[in-house]
Formats: sequence, structure tokens, C-alpha cells
Amino acid sequence: MCALKNKPLQFILFFALFLLGSSVIAGLIEYMNLPGTLHLSPGQKITLSVHYPLSFHSGSSLTFQESLKLSAFDHLLTKELVLSPKSAERFEVQIRIFGRIPVKKLQVEVAEPPQLIPGGQAVGVLFSSKGVVIVGHLPIKGVDGKMYYPAKTAGLKVGDVLLAINSLPVNRVDDVEVLLRNFRPWYRTLNLTIKRGNQIRLIKVHPVLSYEEGTQHQRYMLGIFIEDPAAGVGTLTFYDPVTRKFAGLGHHIAEFSGAKGLTLQNGEIVLASINGIKAGLPGQPGEKIGVCSTNLSPIGLIEKNSRFGIYGTLTENFIDFTKARSLPMAYSSQITLGSAEIYTVIKERLVEKFQVQIIKVYRQDSPRDKGLILKVTDPELLKRTGGIIQGMSGSPIIQNGRLIGAVTHVFVNDPTKGYGVLAEWMIREINELDETAKRSKGEEGVKESNGLSGRGIARTPRSPVTTPIPKAS
Repeated sequence: MCALKNKPLQFILFFALFLLGSSVIAGLIEYMNLPGTLHLSPGQKITLSVHYPLSFHSGSSLTFQESLKLSAFDHLLTKELVLSPKSAERFEVQIRIFGRIPVKKLQVEVAEPPQLIPGGQAVGVLFSSKGVVIVGHLPIKGVDGKMYYPAKTAGLKVGDVLLAINSLPVNRVDDVEVLLRNFRPWYRTLNLTIKRGNQIRLIKVHPVLSYEEGTQHQRYMLGIFIEDPAAGVGTLTFYDPVTRKFAGLGHHIAEFSGAKGLTLQNGEIVLASINGIKAGLPGQPGEKIGVCSTNLSPIGLIEKNSRFGIYGTLTENFIDFTKARSLPMAYSSQITLGSAEIYTVIKERLVEKFQVQIIKVYRQDSPRDKGLILKVTDPELLKRTGGIIQGMSGSPIIQNGRLIGAVTHVFVNDPTKGYGVLAEWMIREINELDETAKRSKGEEGVKESNGLSGRGIARTPRSPVTTPIPKAS
């Protein structure tokens, strides 16, 4: 009888211990998922807490607070760690079991965040300001019945920019067509001036005489697919008022006119005007209808096309840098769930602010493109666009007076929601770009002393300038 009487008590005790253990385990799992490095701004206050037998330990002069919190079944001893650094510093915090066994190390880095000027302007991304882009090769069947690859045989590559033919400038796809129709057999070859990376090259090509498809009309062809250099329309995210370095799009431009792997290095951005909107629907992403011209002076030179957007340097053609108001970048530890706003253009060149909600933040230990999820709540934006549409990629996200990231992808089945990339990773891209430039200058010094909704941004918020089929020549 005594054993039977004690069973309910044993059960209750076992259940209480289980709840205590599950709380500890849940807390431990939460902290194991924290980034290995926690970035803070001077004066920022952040509170971390764990349940006994977990505790915090650090050699830094930190503020510890102990308190009792009531759970549903028992009192759990909770230890809180309040971080409120006043100046730049770096230290380590350990989470231990029973004060002895370290289970998690957290590097805390305190630094002033960079001051940035948010963008929101619609920009046209140009593969090149001049010429036409070679986006593919095609075989040419000669009048003799044999197959030829004249351009490929001569050494032309996908991604080359065709600038001139026989010293006559090429500015549009149709220019190539006209010059080929004027080719005569006694010319034997055409001298093509192309740009490959930073180099200008002269390549001789033997055009092949072929029949136009379905006719007996003869014409000379080079065996290439060519396209105008406009890659598409996106959004400028921010720029540094001191260095004039800019970031845009928030994602990689993976292909151009169907061709993958083309570098956008040495491309350009120009101001674009939005003259139409196609609202988004579930399963049917909307888009901005953008217009830009290759005849416009570039406002920025693209130096990098990475997974987190396009980066480069703004030119004097942009704006008066002294008039714009800068905002501090937000570390991920400063981003909270709740209200925020995005800057973007949905009519002509007017940058407007629209309300959104941050509904999830991913605490990332390494650079990743999906850092947060946002939901459009602004009635006006929902009415005009249906939510996030192609062409909004790169739109800066602002929360509590800080730049927290940029819009990147839209949820295809729910256009009111989308992903954003964290500003931290975009800044890292700019820093790496600066470091590369410094190293390059250093190497040059040694040598001297010794003597983008754009085509190819598929299923992301971009907008095509035009969508023609690449022309064969």
C-alpha cells in the first residue's frame, strides 16, 4: 500500500525533473543556434538568459543579474546576462553547464556601424555602355552544304562586347545586320573590335555565305547571337557618402539573355524611369516596366556581381552627396520583428516609402542571401502592385532609423511576402571590394617601381527593359 501511495508522488517528481530538463535543453539548443560572433553597436543593450544549470562566464567587465522566474510547475533559476558596451571592444562569452563545462563560445565584437545613404532609385543595369553583347554561337550552313562556326573559329567568346566592325561603331543589334548586308566577297574578312574584360581586341572573321531560312536568298553570317547591352531594371540599395561605393539588387545576376556565367564587371548603371506596373498575383509575380537608355550618362560603374548584389562606384552624374541624410547600418542583433519600411520607385523616378512588417529574422553565422522575411502591409503599395514585384530587388529596408537590408526574392504563391538580405553581408562585399582594389594598387606600384526586372534575374524581383529574342547574325 505504501508503494502504491508513493507512485503519484514519484510521477510528479519525475515529470517536474523532465520539465526542468526540457527547459534547459530548449535553452541550450537556442544558444547553439546563435551565430558564433555577435556584433553590437556601442551603447546597444541586449539581454541573454539561460536556465540553471547553464550559466555565463567571461573575463570582460559585464553585468550579470540573477532572478527567479515562475514556470507552470516549478521555479526555475534563471541567470541573465546584460550587455551594454560603451565603446569598441572584443571579448568572449562562454555558456557552461554547472559553471565548469563550456558548451558554447560566443565572440562579441563591438564597433560603430558604417553610415550609409539609403537609395531606392530605379536603375538600369547595363552590360556595357557601348556595342552589343555576344550571348551565344550558332552553326552556319554554307551554300556548299557544310557547317561552319565562323565567329567561334576566329576566337570570339560568349560575353564579348562587339564595339565596331571595320572601324564602324556598333551601337545596336541592327547595326550588325546592316554591315553584314554590305559585305562583299572581295573583302574576304571583317575586322571586329571587341571588348573582353578590360581589354580591347581586334579579331578577323571570315563570314560564311548562307541561305536565309526557307528561302533561296543568300546572305553572309558570323554565327553569333547578339543582344543589346541592357540587362534590366533593379533598385539601388545604398551608397557610402565618403567612398561613393554603392550596392544594388541584393542578389546575383545569374544570366544575361539566356547566357549564364557572364561577368558584369565593368558594366554600368543608369537612372531608369518606371512607366508601368504589372501587379503581382499568387503564382504570377508582377513586375515594374522600366525604361532606360544606353545613351544616358552612367551614374555608377559596376565592379562586382556577387550573390548579394552588384557593387561599384558612383560617378559624378548621380546627386549632390552632401544633401542626402545618412543612416547607420543595423547589425542583425538590432533587427526586431515588427514595423519597418522600404524605399522604392513605382512611378517615374519618385522614391517613396512604404510600410512592411518583419515577420522573421534568421540569426546567421555566415553570409547567406535569405536573412529575413518581410510582409507588405502598406495599403497603397498593395493596391498598386499587389505586394513585392520584380524590379523591387535592392529596395532598402529601414527599421528604427537604421538600414537593415534589401528586398531580394518574392514568394511566388504569396506576393505580399518576400525575403531580404542583411545589410551586414552587403557591407562585407563592399569591404572585400575595397581590399581587392588596395591589393591591386599595391601590385601596380611594385610593377611601376620595377620598370540587372533584368534579363537573367529569374524568379527574383527584377524587371526587363525589353525581352526580345537574341538576334542571329
